[in-house]
Amino acid sequence: MKILVCAKQVPDSTVRVKVAADGRSADTSGITWAIAPYDEYAIELALERKDRDPQTTVSVVTVGPARARDALRQALAMGCDEAIHVTGADAEKAEGLAVARALAKIADEAKPDLVLCGRQASDDDQGLVGPALADVLGWPHVATVTRFETVEGGTDVWKEVEGGHEVWRASGPAVLTVQKSEKDPRYPSLPGIMKAKTKEIPEKDLGSLGVDLNAPRLEIVKMEPPPARGGGKILKDGDARAAAQQLVQLLRDEAKVL
Repeated sequence: MKILVCAKQVPDSTVRVKVAADGRSADTSGITWAIAPYDEYAIELALERKDRDPQTTVSVVTVGPARARDALRQALAMGCDEAIHVTGADAEKAEGLAVARALAKIADEAKPDLVLCGRQASDDDQGLVGPALADVLGWPHVATVTRFETVEGGTDVWKEVEGGHEVWRASGPAVLTVQKSEKDPRYPSLPGIMKAKTKEIPEKDLGSLGVDLNAPRLEIVKMEPPPARGGGKILKDGDARAAAQQLVQLLRDEAKVL
C-alpha cells in the first residue's frame, strides 16, 4: 500500500500568538513551529499501517515556505519514507483551495492508495483542505477517521460519530481526514532524526503546478485576541445557605446567566 500524508506547519500550540501591527495577520517573530496536531495523528495512522506491513510506503507532503522543511524532517524522523516540499514565492500566501489543488497535482503524480490529512489545522481551524482535495481528485472522502484497515475489496474506515463509530468501506483510492485517535503520535527516534538529516527532500515550485492562487480567495478583515477574562470571586461566608444565596445573586445580576 502507498499512503500520502498531507501535513501543515503551524505555530506550536504552547506558543502565545500575537496579532501583527496590521491587525490582519499573526506576528511570526519568535514563534516556534510544529506539525499541526491532527496531521501528526494522520502520520501516526499511516505509520501504524507500515508497522503491520513493511511493504507499505508513507510519503508526506507540505505546501509552505522554506521553514516548512523542518516539519518534513520531523515526519521523516518519525518514520515516513519520503517527503515532498511544495514551495516558492507564493507558497506562504496560498489559501485552502489553492493548497488543495496543489496537493491534488502531487497525488496525481504519486498515485497513492490513500491520502491522509488532519481533520483541521490548528492555526485557522477551517478544515477545508481535506474535503476540497477529495473534490478536486474526484475521490470519496471520510471525515473524523480514527482507524483504517485494508480488507478484501478495499479499505475499512472507522469514522467517529457521537457515542461510537461507523465503519465505511472504500473500494478504491480515498481521502481520509483524521481525528484524534487512541494512540498518541510517536516521538522521532534518535536514529530516525539522524537518518532524516541526510534524506533528500525534493522541491516543487508552486507556480510550476499551474495552480491559480487568485480566485476564489478569502480576505481576513480583522484579527484580534479573545477578550481578557475577568477575575473570579471567592465566597468566604461559612454559612452554606448564605453562600448559595449570594452565588445565585451574582449569577443573576453580574454574570447574567439566570
